[in-house]
Amino acid sequence: MSVQELLDKLRVVSKLMLPSRMLKTFPPDFTLRRPLVSLLDKRIRSGDSCYLALYRWEVPSAHEPLSPDTAARLQAGTRAQLKELTAEQFRPAELIGMDQFGPQEYVMLIRESCEPGEAFVPPALFRKLELLKHSLEVAIEGRMPAERARLSLTGTYVPVCLPLSQQEASSSERLQEAYHFALALATRQVTPQVIAARRQLDQILQDGSISVLAQPIMNLRSGDVFGWEILTRGPAASVFHLPDELFRFASQSKLLSKLEFLVVRHAMEEIAARGIREPIFLNVTPVTLAHPTFLSHMLQCLERHPALSPGQIVLEITERHEVQDLKAMADILDTFRKHGFRFAVDDAGAGYSSLQWIGELTPELIKIDRSVIQFVDRFAVKLSLLRAIVNAASEMSCEVVAEGVEREEEADVLFQLNVGMGQGYYFARPNVLLHEHERDIFQETKRRIQHRRGQVAS
Repeated sequence: MSVQELLDKLRVVSKLMLPSRMLKTFPPDFTLRRPLVSLLDKRIRSGDSCYLALYRWEVPSAHEPLSPDTAARLQAGTRAQLKELTAEQFRPAELIGMDQFGPQEYVMLIRESCEPGEAFVPPALFRKLELLKHSLEVAIEGRMPAERARLSLTGTYVPVCLPLSQQEASSSERLQEAYHFALALATRQVTPQVIAARRQLDQILQDGSISVLAQPIMNLRSGDVFGWEILTRGPAASVFHLPDELFRFASQSKLLSKLEFLVVRHAMEEIAARGIREPIFLNVTPVTLAHPTFLSHMLQCLERHPALSPGQIVLEITERHEVQDLKAMADILDTFRKHGFRFAVDDAGAGYSSLQWIGELTPELIKIDRSVIQFVDRFAVKLSLLRAIVNAASEMSCEVVAEGVEREEEADVLFQLNVGMGQGYYFARPNVLLHEHERDIFQETKRRIQHRRGQVAS
C-alpha cells in the first residue's frame, strides 16, 4: 500500500468519528450507519416537513453507454456541482443532506414547511429544485460538452413523510419509500405506489375534478392587462394538486391528451362564465396538438360558448417538449390558423432547439422562459440571450412575453429592451379569473409599470 493510499484510508476512518451533521453532503460509504437517515430522523422527530429530490442521469438507448472513465468524471462533476449549486439555492438549515443512491442517482432531502394535510411539493420549492436541475445541466455541459449530448437528466420531487403521530414507519423506511417512488416515476416502473397514483389520476379524469386559475399577462407599455394564462390545479388534498406533478404523471401514464382535452373544456367554461374578452393563453403539448380530434374538440367547445372566438385563443407550445418533425408540426399549426387560432412558443431559451425551433414554427408570440429572466440584470450571458430572442422576434414580427418576472430590476431590463409584455409575481400572482368589474386590484400594478417605465426611459 502506498503512502497516499494509506493517508486516504485514514481520512475515511477519521470521518467515522464525525457526527452526522458534519457528513450531510456525500459522506463516504459506511457499514455501521448512514448519516442521511440520522439527519432525517432528527428532522422528523422535530415535526418538520421533508421532501426528497432525485436527480438522475441516464443515457438513452440510442446512444452508447458511458465508459467507466466518463462515468467517473460525470459522478465527480455532479457531486461537486450539486454541492456548489445547492449552497446557492438553499440556506444551510433547509438542506437536510444529500447522498448518491445509484451509479448516477443523486438524492437531496429538503426541510420545507407546509400546511397540514399537504401531500405535494410546494410551488416555491418546486421552482427552486427545477432551477437547480437546469443549472446542473448547464454546469455539466460546461465540464463535459462532448458527452453532454448523450445524457438526459430527470428531476423528480416527492414528499418524504408525515409527522410521527400519523405514521409509524422508521426514518430509514420512509426514506427508502420516498426514493423508490421518485425512482419509479422517473423510470416509469410499475410499483404499488405508482398503481395507486394511476388510480387517483384516473379518478380525477373521470370526475373532471380539476380547477383552473389565471395569471395576467401585462402590457409593459400601457400597464393594462393584455391577456391571461390559464393554469391548472388538481384536487387540493392530492399529490396531483400542482400542475407539474399532474402533467408529468399524466404523460408517463399515456393520459396527457385526455388531461389536456379536459383542461380546455374547463378553461372555456370559466372564460365564458366571466365574460373575458382579452386573449387567453392555453398550454398544449405537441402530442395533444397532433391528436386527430383535438381541433374538433376545440371547435366544439367554442360552439358551446358563442361569445368566445378562435382569435381570442393563443395555444402555447412548450419548447421543453421535443418536436421530432418540425415540418409536420408547422402544417398542423397552419390548419389551426385557418380557423383563427394563434400560437405562442413557451419556455423559449430553455428547451431543445432555441431560435431555429421558433423560426420553423413562426409563432405569433414568443414567451421567454423564467430561467432567462431570473437575475437577468446580474448576468451578461442572460442579457445577451434575452437580446437575441427579442431581436429575432422583431425580425419575425412576433410579440414577446417575458415570464417569471419577480424583481423590479428584472422588469427594468425589460423596459430598457422595449419588451412588450411581462408575466410573473412582480405583477400579479395566479388567481381565479375575474370579471371586468372586479379588476381594480390591477390599478396599482398599472401605476407601478408606468412609473418604472418612465424612470427607465428618462
